[in-house]
Amino acid sequence: MPLPDADKRSPRVYTNLQNLNLDDVTFANVQSTGNPINVEEVNEDELRRLVLVNLARLVCAGEWTGLLEAGGGSFNVNLTKAGAISSSMDVDVVNITPPWGISADLSAEFARQAPQFYPFIASTTGTVASMIINVDTVAASANTLECAIYSDDDGIPDAILTECVFDGESAGDQEQTSLTGTASLTRGDQYWIGHCETGSPGFKVISLDGYYPYSGQATSPNTGARLLSETGTDFSLPATTTPANLTASTYKGNFCVGLTYT
Repeated sequence: MPLPDADKRSPRVYTNLQNLNLDDVTFANVQSTGNPINVEEVNEDELRRLVLVNLARLVCAGEWTGLLEAGGGSFNVNLTKAGAISSSMDVDVVNITPPWGISADLSAEFARQAPQFYPFIASTTGTVASMIINVDTVAASANTLECAIYSDDDGIPDAILTECVFDGESAGDQEQTSLTGTASLTRGDQYWIGHCETGSPGFKVISLDGYYPYSGQATSPNTGARLLSETGTDFSLPATTTPANLTASTYKGNFCVGLTYT
């Protein structure tokens, strides 16, 4: 049965695909057939035929990703490219990068013994060359902070890509280029920062008071979850997180971490 009110003759779609069955039709066939068809009213019948053939193809092949993902991918963001603008600064401060980052009050916060995690979207494609934090109050030499970049597994921090250790012997910016592991980030993909005390509590850094939407949090801003915290691994970041041990934390020490790339 032809399409309602359509010309029975198909000058392109059915003519080009008439010797193929639905098991044999590929997306490349549909794409090459539709590529020369202009989107205008005179071609309405052919455009409807093209959509009908592709829908039938997807149903027969069980290729539902073609319906659910082909239009835009998993997560498309268009972040500013640092290398494309005129700037003397090359540090990517990850916890003020959209969509997670929030610029709120700058305040000194104690680090925590239990690992803390917060997400960020990479604004640059490249290999991390260094990590940078800012020490607010000088602490004893035994006070250190372990900081790592984790991969993402469906919205949960997964495995360490690269990590380093900062000391508390000097105030101001500290840049650590001695990294363990390699973090090759892709612009627009999500990753996680993990950090925890590796010595005695008392290490302070500048923090940004951000609010992150975790499941199960209260609606009151005073109890809103800012971080994920992992129990059972005090003073050490786990190589791979255990999701069952992650809980929403109201602690606001999502430390300001900058990255440089090669």
